[in-house]
Amino acid sequence: MHRSDLPMIECPVCEYAKCEPSCWLSDRFFETTNRLFLLFRCSSCGLLFQDEKQFPGSMESYYPDGYWWQEQGKLGGLERRYRDWVLAKDQLKFVLSVSKSRERLLDIGCGNGTFVRLACVAGLDAYGLDDSTEAVRAAREQLPERFFLSSERERLVQQGRFHTVTLFHTLEHIASPLKFLRSLHDLMHRPGKLIVQVPNNQSLQAKILGSRWYGYDCPRHICNYNTDALIHLLGRAGYRVRKLRHFSLRDNAAALVSSLFPVLDPMSLNVRKRHQANTAQLKFLRKATYFGFVMLAQPLAVAESFIGRGATVTVCASLDGPVFALK
Repeated sequence: MHRSDLPMIECPVCEYAKCEPSCWLSDRFFETTNRLFLLFRCSSCGLLFQDEKQFPGSMESYYPDGYWWQEQGKLGGLERRYRDWVLAKDQLKFVLSVSKSRERLLDIGCGNGTFVRLACVAGLDAYGLDDSTEAVRAAREQLPERFFLSSERERLVQQGRFHTVTLFHTLEHIASPLKFLRSLHDLMHRPGKLIVQVPNNQSLQAKILGSRWYGYDCPRHICNYNTDALIHLLGRAGYRVRKLRHFSLRDNAAALVSSLFPVLDPMSLNVRKRHQANTAQLKFLRKATYFGFVMLAQPLAVAESFIGRGATVTVCASLDGPVFALK
């Protein structure tokens, strides 16, 4: 089918009505399907997105078992200690720069709960919410009373509103982001803080690597944002931007390495069927090589972030709060 024969659709962020087909992508990183997925580009806000009609009841099948970090093998303990360190120095440090001790925090898309655990240690009254029964079960093994399934959201709200809600690499999985962000109002104090981190489709990595870029993670990433699209969406949903950055110690360099060498990506090694027969020694070697490449890639990640073209966008926005200058 020629691109000219394909329909134009409305942007889920700015509602521009004539978004045109842009490209076809496959599930390059986890190989859950052989399908190709059509992405549309909004010429108004720059969003690159999939039409949710492509997923009639089949979205769950594109999430492999273990689509969240879990400790495995001889390197598991070292991976856990590294993840704890990098999360503390990156995402948690950002949250603590805008939060006060003992404030209530909700991490949506919490996975196995590492961030929530670290936030509790740092003095926040933190809780986690996730769609995955498997992930929530693993998280509850660490802190039994602090993790809930998305279906248990009302039960969580009954315990009180939250000063801060975090969405670390969660919003890109949501097909109707405006509706979703507005639904968070009932969870939050006034003024409340919303912290969002997403891959940046205007990053140097994305522009150079194209369809090979890890940040697209098709088909799981339905909406692929840039800074303008994210700020526009937050504004429409009732939030005001307070703080913005393009560097992530945890994610930017890792995205570059996973894009160039997907066979080394740790999550892929853990969940892809083609790697299940790999020996423990081979997995150890691949993960060690991956870590080495990530360290080498950090200066490049810093450089692209310095010019505002980093692989991620992280925003702190307020709900019913004053407007602050971008930093």
